[in-house]
Amino acid sequence: MIGFVIIFLGTVFVLVASILSSSASSSSSIVIFIGPFPIVFGSGPAASCLILLSIVLTISSAAIFYFMHKKTKKTGD
Repeated sequence: MIGFVIIFLGTVFVLVASILSSSASSSSSIVIFIGPFPIVFGSGPAASCLILLSIVLTISSAAIFYFMHKKTKKTGD
């Protein structure tokens, strides 16, 4: 429950900061998972950095899942 509240508050803070910000340019990206395959979209001047970050995070989370699954399968838990 605490994790949900922290994520919700972080989203609200980012939303309020983007509304109150005076800069005219903004960037966004989104990652949609269909099974294990990510589909990445982005727009704005920093979209390439956001897309690269989302791809790196996707690969790292898949690697962590793989190694944790392999360790669990090896120990028999």
